[in-house]
This record gives sequence, C-alpha cells and structure tokens, in this order.
Amino acid sequence: MHPELMRQVAMSRMADFNRSAVKYRRAREASVRSPQPVRTAIELRLSACREELERLAQLSERPLHDGEWIVADVDGVAVAAVAVDDGTTVYDPFRPTSQAVSLLKLRRKQVLAAAY
Repeated sequence: MHPELMRQVAMSRMADFNRSAVKYRRAREASVRSPQPVRTAIELRLSACREELERLAQLSERPLHDGEWIVADVDGVAVAAVAVDDGTTVYDPFRPTSQAVSLLKLRRKQVLAAAY
C-alpha cells in the first residue's frame, strides 16, 4: 500500500475516534446530575383521606379495603400506604417508593406491637 494512502486512512480513523470521544464525553456530562441537597421528608401518618388511598390503589392495580391505613407522604404527596390490619400495600409505581414501603411495614409492626 502506498505510504500516503496509509497516512490518509490512519488520519481518517483518528478523526473518527476523536469524534466518538467527544460524543461520549458530551453524553456522559449530560447524564451526570449536579449534586443537590436532599429536601425530601417522609411523613408517616394515619390516612384520613379516602381519595388518596383510591388513587394509590388504582396506580398499583390492587384492591382497596376499609380499615386503618398508614400513609407515607413525600413532599406533601401520598406515595405509599399499608393497611394496619393485614399489611396490604398500595403505592405509586412511577415514583421510587421501595424505601417508603419498607418504613411503612416497620411502622405497622411497631403499631401492632404497641397495641398488644
């Protein structure tokens, strides 16, 4: 192969690598979020509002029954609830609720232990 042709092929490949590296860096910078302080507080409470429980039951596609429910509020919005009597959970599947559900189950155990 002619030396000039080899040089042109090598330069073309280097330019492709550089373009790929720039795209990768831009995508990586866009995906990294700037650290923000945590401002979320989870409030556990007994539910007094049937509408919020119905909304959670509809979102999680689970049946809702009567009784006392402990609800987890995040920034003033109900995201999960657990029934005190049987431990049934309803939650918003579009929000990260696994920790809230864990806290609700723990609180339910505490409530039941204190009742007996």
